[in-house]
Amino acid sequence: CARKGSMQSSSLVVQQQLYTREQPYKCLECGKSFSHTSNLFIHHHVHTCRGA
Repeated sequence: CARKGSMQSSSLVVQQQLYTREQPYKCLECGKSFSHTSNLFIHHHVHTCRGA
């Protein structure tokens, strides 16, 4: 179906835009980057709450 293919193509464009979005906030523990400080803050718990 042409419509389904069009939707898949549209999804790919959105995925590419998300992938190439600037991610200026970097975790100093592991180097993972984030586009928002709130996501970095949430991620930081991965490192600080391991032993809890």
